[in-house]
Amino acid sequence: MNETGRKIGVFTFVILGVGVISWLAVAGAGQESMSSRAYVGHGTDADMKGFVRQYPAAAGTRLDDCQTCHRGGVRGTDTEREYSPCGYCHLLVYPNQRYATGVPKTATDTLNAYGLDYKKAGRTFDAFAAAAGLDSDGDGHRNGAEIADLRNPGDPASRPGLPQAPTIALGWDEIRKLPVQSQLMLMNTTKEPTDDYVVYKGVRIIDLLASAKVFLTGATGITVFAPDGYSVDYSLEDIDRPFPKGVFYEGPRAFDGSDRAFVKYPGNLPSGVKDGTTIPTAPWLLLAYERDGQPLDPSSYEKGTGRLTGEGPFRLVKPQRHLMGDRMKPGRPDRSQKSRTFGDGWDYVPGIDHNAGVCVRGVCVIRINPMPEGYEEYDWKNGWPLIGEKKIVIFGRGVR
Repeated sequence: MNETGRKIGVFTFVILGVGVISWLAVAGAGQESMSSRAYVGHGTDADMKGFVRQYPAAAGTRLDDCQTCHRGGVRGTDTEREYSPCGYCHLLVYPNQRYATGVPKTATDTLNAYGLDYKKAGRTFDAFAAAAGLDSDGDGHRNGAEIADLRNPGDPASRPGLPQAPTIALGWDEIRKLPVQSQLMLMNTTKEPTDDYVVYKGVRIIDLLASAKVFLTGATGITVFAPDGYSVDYSLEDIDRPFPKGVFYEGPRAFDGSDRAFVKYPGNLPSGVKDGTTIPTAPWLLLAYERDGQPLDPSSYEKGTGRLTGEGPFRLVKPQRHLMGDRMKPGRPDRSQKSRTFGDGWDYVPGIDHNAGVCVRGVCVIRINPMPEGYEEYDWKNGWPLIGEKKIVIFGRGVR
């Protein structure tokens, strides 16, 4: 099951290898081979090679990334939630018909202030030196000084003197050693053809934060980010207590016809699960890494559609919970909002918790809210390098 609908990019400095934006393959041509995390999955990384040649200390750092020269969507327009420069650039070849304003028309439209100055200077190796004395983003610091301090020269919110937020990074092996939570739960979708009963295995968010010695005193909740900058907020109540035990329904499976049988079920159900009865295990807000006994497919950029595909290596899953009267109750399956009406009790109900839409695929960054004042946030707008590294980065309140 996937709740789709947003377009994304992966590891790009701009859209490369698709024959659309040809002016990127110039600077640094003929130089020694140099890998760049900004270009993984693309054939040409000439501009970043030139940048790293001019600034060797930037190799493999936060500046070895798309955001050094490229921007995300335009604030106040339809594209403002295209936080990642990857997703914004890919609108050139994978247009989103829902966007009417803020859409880039040329490759130049995807550049930030520093990228524009680099291009104006000739887009050669010498152009980096020429742009070093400029203050592209107008924050009072010259580009060369910002780059030397590993600050983004095209972003006024990133500048020397503003400390970067402390972070904690947890890798695949570390996370797999934490206490395991396995839970059968319903993933209720809004517009997808099916709802899914799924057995997710992973670590409770409360245990993940405790392992990183992040305590929630004074916190208001967390924000969980996908690699393209998409995010969902979760409250303290979501984190520190179990959700209502779900109820298992066999009814939708028994219907005849593809539009009537709208629920998918796992091949093997946990012990004690029966039709119409409460699922024994209480579900929690979970950082999942397995689905029905198999590792989650890594999130990636789907060529030809510009959409996010895959769930993993980590997915944040939130069980159903909604208020009925004075009590919190679990939800149940219902048909898609797009399905025709049958009148059999399983048709779409707006009030049911359609929890699949707030379960984040490809989780790579978690922010503890509120963000402490006087710090520059971690670069959550482009988390694609963390997908390949199978890492989760935690920052924000209480992180030291």
